[in-house]
Amino acid sequence: MPDKTNSMKMSVMLTCRDVGASLAFYRDKLGFQVDSTWPSADAPQWASVSTGGQSVMLGGVVSAEQAGTDAHHRFYAESSAAFAKAPGGGLITYLQVADVDGYFAELKQRGVELPAEPRDEFYGLRNFPVRDLDGYRLYFFQPIQMESCQSCGMPLADAKPGQTYCPHCSDEAGNLKPYEAVFEGTVQGYFMGMQGMPREAAEAAATEHLSKMPAWNCHS
Repeated sequence: MPDKTNSMKMSVMLTCRDVGASLAFYRDKLGFQVDSTWPSADAPQWASVSTGGQSVMLGGVVSAEQAGTDAHHRFYAESSAAFAKAPGGGLITYLQVADVDGYFAELKQRGVELPAEPRDEFYGLRNFPVRDLDGYRLYFFQPIQMESCQSCGMPLADAKPGQTYCPHCSDEAGNLKPYEAVFEGTVQGYFMGMQGMPREAAEAAATEHLSKMPAWNCHS
């Protein structure tokens, strides 16, 4: 159930083999609002669709010959050339919805191929993936309230949706502190201060503990 508004903050442009077919997929299957088409709605070569103030533009393939010598047209044609080699490419577009599980159920009812069920991610989102007709990968997401800090495991009783770290592990802007700072705080504040461990044992315990936390499981 995407929120259909017209306040666009950013747009992503996707090159499509058949703009009309892609337009129908985003409108009829994904429930996007059609904002504009060019040169016509019946035979579009370009279209703009949106959901929740987020815009996706759909553009047809343009050859270098069609682009001519115009620098802007040739820049656009480069995307068409890249698309011909690898449809969908490495792009993943994230789009926010109000109710990710409800939206997933809607798409399932409409017969959309859904590679995976919605799931909670450690970075504060609940999301699920979709592929469009040209192989572009989309993730529809909803910020969620996390139960514990994804850096140290401390409970997040009053966390806002999307908040992933406790005040001890984040700076004033909510960004994760460096590992060294979190490690030292865990050593001194928890294992030494609260558990009464000596320094060496506390360091070993903190190293093991943080290695199990989502924020640090790739830390070396």
